[in-house]
Amino acid sequence: SVSIGPNRSRRRCLAAMPVVSVLQHGSSRKLDLVFPRRRQADRGKQHTPPAAHDAECWDWDWDEVSVARSAVDPDGFGLVVREGGAVDWSRLDRPVLLPFVGRATEVEDSLSARALNCILHGAFDVVPFSALPCGSGCRFVLNGIFLESVAAGESCHLKTAALPPDTQVVQVPLCDRTEGGGGVVSIERKDRAVVYLLQAHAAVLLHIPPHIFAVLQCHTDHHHADRSFATHVLEYRRHAASVMIVNAHPVYGCAAYAAGAINEPTPHAPPTFEVRQLALTLAPEQDGEALQHWRAFAAAFPDVLDSGNAPFFVALHSQYAHGDEVTAQYNTDYLRTYDSWGYIGTPSAVRLPPDTFARDDALAAAPWPKCAAGWWNPFAQPLGRAVFERAGARRGGASAHPGVRGGPPLLPGGGGGAVSWRGVCFLVKEDRREIVAARRRLNEKGQGTHLHRSGPAVAGGGGGEDI
Repeated sequence: SVSIGPNRSRRRCLAAMPVVSVLQHGSSRKLDLVFPRRRQADRGKQHTPPAAHDAECWDWDWDEVSVARSAVDPDGFGLVVREGGAVDWSRLDRPVLLPFVGRATEVEDSLSARALNCILHGAFDVVPFSALPCGSGCRFVLNGIFLESVAAGESCHLKTAALPPDTQVVQVPLCDRTEGGGGVVSIERKDRAVVYLLQAHAAVLLHIPPHIFAVLQCHTDHHHADRSFATHVLEYRRHAASVMIVNAHPVYGCAAYAAGAINEPTPHAPPTFEVRQLALTLAPEQDGEALQHWRAFAAAFPDVLDSGNAPFFVALHSQYAHGDEVTAQYNTDYLRTYDSWGYIGTPSAVRLPPDTFARDDALAAAPWPKCAAGWWNPFAQPLGRAVFERAGARRGGASAHPGVRGGPPLLPGGGGGAVSWRGVCFLVKEDRREIVAARRRLNEKGQGTHLHRSGPAVAGGGGGEDI
């Protein structure tokens, strides 16, 4: 419970600090919504400011929280509370909310969301359109995000998908299979055990950078199968015909996505925040400058309030010390490779070395998320198990690289298996042989990487529940 007492300098220097008061639908109790200040990014000689809605072309500054080295995950980052902002964390007289924002994908049903979640985890194959199972006289049509076959003589108002034979198609199994085996799966359409999407559409729909998609595609052959792009994702149902998948991954380079750095707690301490799905409106009375900051934030992230239902992290305590890490728990089905408060983790069935990184003072001095090293950052790779290597980095060029995956282009315009990131071409390296061999043995025995399939993080708490 949150104690309500006298206001002890809860808002200091409010004119410079963006905190607005909001009301939950059906309640008159005010809540404090913390959000970052927008600042024009340093783009060299660029003089024209970006569009207000283009969030990643702006810089964002948080005054109430910051991303720092995590006490929960010593090898990663976490979100901590900080002094000097508008919120007096040492005594909260009303609950504080943090918005979860990122690159959003909206689909109409849970089947579509499930298929896209599989892609984020790398549980798919890429096959040419010509290899799709299709009986005599049948044709393929685009039905929403899926490619579906229509039997000869079957009435269908959807337009035939006239695609070149070599068009790359993502094949997503919706059964319990989590490990790749390659090849095309032939299953009756009515069974819905496999679905097809155009690869180009899937990558754009999920905002997957080309170099990340290249790694996810390697899972079919058991390479880098523990590297997932679902580590900073929250999924929630906005209304009956709208499922949202929001990705706050640091690869996007946007500091406004700081809530994506929130970790689950250790087994020895309960969470300090809670994920809730809430319908909020601005309270009638607001500070003028805080409202101006809010309008700039809302122009980039209108769904925070306008959607009528959005995810937030809600403070559970009435007191926090400077530097306390924000922690929260996700849903029961969320795959944990670690133990957390109230949950026993499911470790990888294959022994994996921890990722370690070379000391880089310039990188460490950069603001988050530009300071983040990881498998997904080709410029700051793990020392023992690097995923990327610059194309042409070794004598003899790409074709002479030992231990580097070749293969057809992954995206239109690519060549020789090379993928581009920030203007530099990279190749995806093979995973360590003993790890790939162990995964293959598990797959041959019908076992996956973990004891059960990965589930997405899901926002909890309905809009009708009062805080």
